[in-house]
Amino acid sequence: MPLSKKRVPRVVLDVNVWVSALLWGGKPAEIIKAAEEGKAVILASEEIVGEISQVLNYPRLRNVYKAAGLLYKDLIETVLKIVKFVEVTMHINIVMEHPADDKFIECALAAGADYIVSGYKHLLKIGGYRKIRILSVTEFLKIIKAK
Repeated sequence: MPLSKKRVPRVVLDVNVWVSALLWGGKPAEIIKAAEEGKAVILASEEIVGEISQVLNYPRLRNVYKAAGLLYKDLIETVLKIVKFVEVTMHINIVMEHPADDKFIECALAAGADYIVSGYKHLLKIGGYRKIRILSVTEFLKIIKAK
């Protein structure tokens, strides 16, 4: 679904995209920067933010951000500052290989999102649901940069 030149893409990021952006930068961080610059709107449910919080508490990841001089609270504040919260009211069963990841599609549906950006093969394999496209980080960045 092509977007008009005036409409800013509305996107849901999976947890690994968030963690990669926060801890390692690179292409995932370019999506965060695009949102900060008003070139995208990043949407999330409480469940998604809760999982980001949980994953950032994994000991191996705590070691990564502590070694980089980052604080857990600052990472979470970054997420909270950027996302537009969405209340999910419906539940679906689409991601058969990993049903817990239905939460990304549910959030996108509730928010009227255009895209889900993911590195999860089982989500990327679906390709889309209704009018929502499921893209890799690189594919989404091409769309942002083309605007």
